[in-house]
Amino acid sequence: MSAAPTYSLRRRLVWLLTSAVAAIWLLSVVVVYQRAHHEADELLDSQLTQVADTLLAIVAGGEVDHFVKELHEHTQRYPVPIAFEVWHTQHGEARRLVTSPGHAEFAAGMTAGFSEHLYQDENWRFYTVQDNDAEYRVIVAQAHAARERLAREIGLSLLIPGMLALPMMALAVWWVVGRTLRPVDAVAHQVGSLDAQALAPLDASAPLPEEIAPLRTALNALIQRVTEAFDTERRFTADAAHELRTPLAALKIQAQVAQRAQTDETRQHALSKVIIGVDRMTHLVEQLLTLARVDPASHSTPPPLNPADIIATVCAELLPQAQRQAQSLVVDATAECPLEISAAWLQIALRNLVDNALRYAGESARIEVRLARHGARCSITVADDGPGVDSSLRAQLSARFVRGEFEGESEGCGLGLSIVGRIAQLSHARLELGDGLTRTDGGHGFAATLHFDRKPGHATR
Repeated sequence: MSAAPTYSLRRRLVWLLTSAVAAIWLLSVVVVYQRAHHEADELLDSQLTQVADTLLAIVAGGEVDHFVKELHEHTQRYPVPIAFEVWHTQHGEARRLVTSPGHAEFAAGMTAGFSEHLYQDENWRFYTVQDNDAEYRVIVAQAHAARERLAREIGLSLLIPGMLALPMMALAVWWVVGRTLRPVDAVAHQVGSLDAQALAPLDASAPLPEEIAPLRTALNALIQRVTEAFDTERRFTADAAHELRTPLAALKIQAQVAQRAQTDETRQHALSKVIIGVDRMTHLVEQLLTLARVDPASHSTPPPLNPADIIATVCAELLPQAQRQAQSLVVDATAECPLEISAAWLQIALRNLVDNALRYAGESARIEVRLARHGARCSITVADDGPGVDSSLRAQLSARFVRGEFEGESEGCGLGLSIVGRIAQLSHARLELGDGLTRTDGGHGFAATLHFDRKPGHATR
């Protein structure tokens, strides 16, 4: 299976940030260029108005000849970017008094105010003004190319520095992004340096950004869970190896005794011990497989079920075992109390609890299985009037391969309550170990209770 493709977060951030800044900057240049063009139009329109008004005042004052002479001398040194004409109307006849040097004559019939016309194969802006007596009329004009040139110069004055600054900006973004991502590199280095055989949490004392600190917290939580799982499995493997080694050695000894037996009675006795040992091994392997089956890391929430049917079924299966030992098995499961637990897991938990009671309570013992409801809580209790377990030892019974005070006298393997505890944990229930039924001598037997919290909104069936 090929590895998933990777990419550089630093390069992507630099590319995205630089592209975004460049796009915003180019948009700003376009907006500035349009605004500059508009401002240039207003400025140059104002200039045309001032020039026209000045020319009109000059010609109305009779200074036309002097003005023409001065204008010719000035245009030889400094070209004037504005073309103009002056018209004089006398006795109803209009004649052109003067035209700006270097320009052809304008078309006749220009209306007063601003207008747009083609002149010398270009688009020009015209402004026409006349005096109150309509004797003198002045027309000034300017090519749109001059306006475009002014706006373009303004735009280039912004574009060129930006083009030169863009590579420097990309380098600055690269440096800033690299410096910002150093904590990520530090966390990656810490994770890469972890020893798979001895996982240790990441150093939580080093300061991290708010965006990366949750990643370290999650990694430390994962490392802790993995470490606990490894420790549990190592203990489980070591204990299982010990538990399997002892009955196997006993089987071998009994088989050797049967092989060397001189009489049929001795051989039969040794073979019966072998059968008992095989039964114990079978029970141990079944419990180990059951414990492995209820160890998933995740599971879905099952729909509510009625535990009364499952309690009755499990007790009916184990009733022959109780009868062989002259024990009484009493079931009280009349309460209406639906539970959110897998039916298979509830069967496994009940079978282990009842089986433990039958094994350890002793001959002629009384075992009671009760389903009770206490407000929003439901409980399943398996209690007996057997020898019981001291309160100081009860907390250890849910550990794997712990068989209590009577370890040498039982055929158990110490996994039953561990399995029930694991099922309770996965089902959001609680396993409580306490005093059982009262004995004739005034003492108490042993009781194991599964407590379930019923979710709000669940109707009673």
